[in-house]
Amino acid sequence: MFNLHSWSPKCFYFSVIGKIHVQMDSLNNISIQNISASTLEMVTSPILTRWVPGVYLLVFVVSTPCNIVSLWLLCLHTKNRNPTIIFAINLSLTDLIYSAFLPFQMVYHFQGNDWPFGRIMCSISTIVFYCNMNGSILTTCAISLERYLAIVYPLRSRHYRTTRNALLVCVFIWTLVLSVQVPVLYKDITFRVHQLNVTTCFDILPKGLFSHMTLAFLYFGALLLFFFMVPLLVLVGSYASILKTLCSSRHRDTWQSKNQTIGLIVVVMLCFVSCYLPNILLQTLHLVYFAYGRSLYVYYKLSLGLNSLSCCIDPFIYYFASREFRQKLHRKLLCWSHDEATTEARIDLTDLRNTTGETSDRHRML
Repeated sequence: MFNLHSWSPKCFYFSVIGKIHVQMDSLNNISIQNISASTLEMVTSPILTRWVPGVYLLVFVVSTPCNIVSLWLLCLHTKNRNPTIIFAINLSLTDLIYSAFLPFQMVYHFQGNDWPFGRIMCSISTIVFYCNMNGSILTTCAISLERYLAIVYPLRSRHYRTTRNALLVCVFIWTLVLSVQVPVLYKDITFRVHQLNVTTCFDILPKGLFSHMTLAFLYFGALLLFFFMVPLLVLVGSYASILKTLCSSRHRDTWQSKNQTIGLIVVVMLCFVSCYLPNILLQTLHLVYFAYGRSLYVYYKLSLGLNSLSCCIDPFIYYFASREFRQKLHRKLLCWSHDEATTEARIDLTDLRNTTGETSDRHRML
């Protein structure tokens, strides 16, 4: 993924976007010798400074209120806390935490890739950013497995499909996605580009993250395998078995809901592939390209914006997937409309009384 240049055995920096040359002075301080023109051009690219933060702004505006409403309904107004609801709460919480940190990324990119919030905040923001992607994928995978067991093996799996086990799965997911971000947590991932007078965040990485290029390839290859390829196979296998079971059933109610279930499965698969596949492919291609001195980093960053759109889509999947969720939302909307109408009626009645009182006073004066 990176080009590696050094003038001293102890002095290495990975550049995820282009070539840099660094040198150690007599006090073991790093001094920048040269940053290629192509790297500087990528740092200042309009794609990174306009398009990417523009997508983040859209995601923040749409996903934040939608996920707040979803979390509110799922936590406070859903009585049946089955495993699917637990996973939906976990997914909504993950998306909401991600949305809360998007303003930091927006400021960073809108300011020309200049990070003003310090080293620690850079690490935290980066961890949240990538934990959302990996956590959302694994939670979606858990939902598909739970639905597979509930529909294909409803009796044999009922002892395993418990709220307690669903909570344990969520804890495992969070532990796993946080553990793979350990290299980011303990390293300074900010980098000062003096030519542009900006400080990048997770765009130029210290060699301490990976002692050899082979480890870098293994790390990102493992992420590709365990956070996309395996979940994709699980999704395809689970939903294929669900469709087979539904199609072979002769129950009238099952046939009535079959088309809705098929439509939902198609939507989930399309969202999963369209949001995550471009990012995974570009990350892989960028690894290959960078090994030969070329870069697709700008387009990889743009694909991260596309990936973030999943935060906007998830609440609508809840809406169409759960009849209880739809009923609760409609009921709350009707209550709000009724309360608003009642308030307006009271205001109108108060105005009418005031007007009547003023008219009576005038008649008395006459």
